[in-house]
Amino acid sequence: MSHRWRDLIVVQWSLLLALVVALPWRGSGFLLSYDMVWIPSWTLDRHDLWGVGTAVPRAVPSDGVIALLSEVVDPVVLQRAVLIGAIALGGVGAARLVDHCGLGVRLVAATYALWNPFVAERLVLGQWPVLVALACFPWIVVAVRDPKAVRGVVLTLALAGTALSVATGIMGLVVALVAGWRSGVLRIVLLALLVNAPWIVATVTRFEPVTSDPDGVTAFAAQSEGPLGRLGALLSLGGIWNSEVVPSSRTTVVSAVLVVVLLLVVVLGVVHWARSDRRLLVPLAVLAVVGHAIAAWGWLAPGTLEDLIAWQGATGVLRDGTRYLALAVPFHALALAHGAGFLGARVGSLAQDVRWSVVGVVAVLALPLAALPDLANGVGGRLTPVEYPASWETAAATIESSTVRGDLLVLPFAPYRAPSWNESRPVLDPAGRYFDRDTVVDDALTVSDVTLAGEDPRAADVAAVLDDPASTSVDLARLGLGVVLVDVEAPGGNVLPPALSGAREVGSPDADLRVFEIDGARRVAATDEVVTAVTVAWSLAALTVGLALLVALARLPRRVRDAAAALARPTWT
Repeated sequence: MSHRWRDLIVVQWSLLLALVVALPWRGSGFLLSYDMVWIPSWTLDRHDLWGVGTAVPRAVPSDGVIALLSEVVDPVVLQRAVLIGAIALGGVGAARLVDHCGLGVRLVAATYALWNPFVAERLVLGQWPVLVALACFPWIVVAVRDPKAVRGVVLTLALAGTALSVATGIMGLVVALVAGWRSGVLRIVLLALLVNAPWIVATVTRFEPVTSDPDGVTAFAAQSEGPLGRLGALLSLGGIWNSEVVPSSRTTVVSAVLVVVLLLVVVLGVVHWARSDRRLLVPLAVLAVVGHAIAAWGWLAPGTLEDLIAWQGATGVLRDGTRYLALAVPFHALALAHGAGFLGARVGSLAQDVRWSVVGVVAVLALPLAALPDLANGVGGRLTPVEYPASWETAAATIESSTVRGDLLVLPFAPYRAPSWNESRPVLDPAGRYFDRDTVVDDALTVSDVTLAGEDPRAADVAAVLDDPASTSVDLARLGLGVVLVDVEAPGGNVLPPALSGAREVGSPDADLRVFEIDGARRVAATDEVVTAVTVAWSLAALTVGLALLVALARLPRRVRDAAAALARPTWT
């Protein structure tokens, strides 16, 4: 079969598996789960959207990118396209790294790259930028694996895909440096700085230095997911700190047995791989070691990581260690693929018929699917679309028509909700993004029954006012808050804090979302210098990605013609 036909089959297979995951995502509505918050429309003039504010820019530039794309694409369609595209693209990229192998080996690489516990758990946790970055890692390696022919456009776009958040941007740079150090370190670092400029500048220029609670180390430490304990969970690309997002099948004995078999094939594949392509094995193995080491750090040596975070708060980005297992996924996927190729060859040799090699490859291909069946159908039905209630649109209109100055405060002052209209599934409070004003939200997370100190000094000041029984709306106005939204259905939402005394309610008091106005507030804004610096950073990133896209589009017609010609003349082997 021709090389182009193999490519087409890999793409179709990866897309098919992604669509199997997305089966319940038909229809209207948004997927709202933990950190994944999408809204019907974005207000582009909000400062916090671009990282100009007091909060740590964790959603920079991901929210800004989605807000811009939502201007031209329906956000409902865009969310599906991003998630399905990321899942499928990761499989195609992994298969591309073994494009010198047979079709079966490539399909195994694609399957395990997109069908594994890491993808399932991060999907339910709502960390879609991590999934996008994971899909880009193989393509970074593709771009730099030949130091004499570095694919600059692919490298730029892949690095941009990893630059949607702080942690993924760092991981993207690490992947590029480890896999492509012979291709020019300066070029890689420069490109990474350009595409990551929005969150870098927003972090450097924020009002206060970044701080992180060292207690988060043990709270975010890797956890067991079944009979194989923490070590087995990590080696099989799981072990996430939040047990609520772990697929049910991960806790069964049957799954544990299949995982052991899968890991044995991975080990066998590494041995075979070392004999055939050590040039690719070494950098991917290094990345896997780094990923597993960071993932296990908070479990095996929490004290050292706590000391590091206490000394330098910015290193708090390492607290969620299992997130860095993304670095190990390409290695595991290719090792399993090489193991499948070796077993297939052995089966064909024993049967004295090369056609029997398909049996060995297909058996390995089925392992990831059998070990994690509930990744299908939206991770066992955990991800289904919902509509925002009509009361949200009503509250948005009320807030938009308000003439008072100042930012928005959402009560109860807690970061997460589990609203009935979201089928009681936890989600980061959508009100932080839904309305047309900069919004102050609580960033003091509760993880594994441990409440971690927040990182936004303004949110801490607001919390102190809300806890003070002698406070009034004047105290909120001093903090720049002019509008308060109260979610009545949230726990504690039916009791108004003393700080609202003196506030004026607008709209219906019987609504699910009550709106109050406070006179005398002033909007808290960054200095002109900070706004200019952040604007320049966004412009540099946009220019870099835009030029890469223009070059890619210019080359597209020729690539389409070449592919069509190749498909029209298949060569069967």
